[in-house]
Amino acid sequence: MPSSQSSSSPNQVKNAAEKSLLYHPAIVWLLRIIVGATFVVSGFVKSIDPWGSVIKIGEYLSVWGWSIPDSLVTIAAFLLGGVEFVLGSLLLLGCYRRVAPWLLTLMMAVMLPLTLYIAIANPVADCGCFGDFFVLSNTATFVKNIFLTAFLVYLLFYNSKVGGLFIPYVQWIVGGLLSLYIFIVSFIGYNVQPMLDFRRFAPDTLLVPHEDEESEEDADEDVTFEYIYSKDGRTESFSIDALPDSTWTFVERKLISGSTEVSDGFTVIEDGEDIAPDIIDNDGEQFIVTIPDISKVDLSYTYLINDLDDFITERGGSLVALVNSDERGIDWWKDVSMASYPIYNAEPTLLKELARGRAALVYLDHGVVKWKRMLSSISYTYVTETPAAQLLDELDPDPSFYLRGLTAFFGMILLVILFLDRSGRLVAWLIKHRKRKAGLQTATDGHSTDIQPE
Repeated sequence: MPSSQSSSSPNQVKNAAEKSLLYHPAIVWLLRIIVGATFVVSGFVKSIDPWGSVIKIGEYLSVWGWSIPDSLVTIAAFLLGGVEFVLGSLLLLGCYRRVAPWLLTLMMAVMLPLTLYIAIANPVADCGCFGDFFVLSNTATFVKNIFLTAFLVYLLFYNSKVGGLFIPYVQWIVGGLLSLYIFIVSFIGYNVQPMLDFRRFAPDTLLVPHEDEESEEDADEDVTFEYIYSKDGRTESFSIDALPDSTWTFVERKLISGSTEVSDGFTVIEDGEDIAPDIIDNDGEQFIVTIPDISKVDLSYTYLINDLDDFITERGGSLVALVNSDERGIDWWKDVSMASYPIYNAEPTLLKELARGRAALVYLDHGVVKWKRMLSSISYTYVTETPAAQLLDELDPDPSFYLRGLTAFFGMILLVILFLDRSGRLVAWLIKHRKRKAGLQTATDGHSTDIQPE
């Protein structure tokens, strides 16, 4: 008797939980979708642009005064986006029904107080939770995390009581495929360019508008900037009428008054003037080489850049290099690279937004961005051996095309697994049903035999 009571007690607890007013399978699925989709989007936009995550993590480290090796920051950027994407997908699909919400809750145990600190102290402009895809204010980010944490606490109690799309024995395959997919996306984004570009200067963007395209209202609007320069480890701001001498290094330009829609575009400042319209060729083809930190660029790229300069010049175009350095650094680069192309100093934040990587190539056609890729992804021998008529098309990485193909490929694999999984369940049910039917028939035949007269 005690053993029967003991064996029934877990069922009683389960039934009591399922009869709770808070529990309903529809609520569980709704929260799976909300929380899972949020983490999927957050992890995907981080993973697709790992350089953006590296930059954002660097902003935090700079504010806190921490010095972390670049390699560790890069690993952290890969892991942060990948873990969010995989765990969010597993929760969304109903896989690892106990582990997934627990791991996400542990992540929120770190993120919630961190975003509270960011909302109060405001050390960075935005937390970067959704990369450049969707920018939330620091306060809105904290409020979002409160809701996510509350939803996850609910799922800690009830998520395991509702089945998922896949049965447990194939969950590891699903998790492995999701991990492989997001790793490939991150790898391409880090070594070539992000496969989706959510920044201001994405492909098909006119980098510098023609003068006749600017409205009279924009031309008449008064726009005022302050110019930030650094020297000997300190930074100061200057007005346009009182710029420092050449011993100071230009850092960035900040808008003081006026419309950001008018002024916050692609700009290259020299002696307080925007010379971007003079640099960018809106009438032909052009290569732009971006180097956000001249001290970290590989000098072997100089041969590649010179060959690209020869190639585009023979087509009637031009090549321009934009680097973040003072005059001494630019003179050094000209000396070691034997550059015949013009080189200008530009804001590092602007260069990182135009193209990711330590050194990148941007192709413009009549001032419109057509494609961009890191110089490290271009083979020197490939440039020299490919016929000139084909080289320009071959250099186009076409990242969105490969992203669609990659997503379709992995999506089809998951659908096939789901179909086989569901078919397996159906077959198992049919076998079980037949066995039960056969057992009942045997029992019936045996019973009828027992009652026959001797």
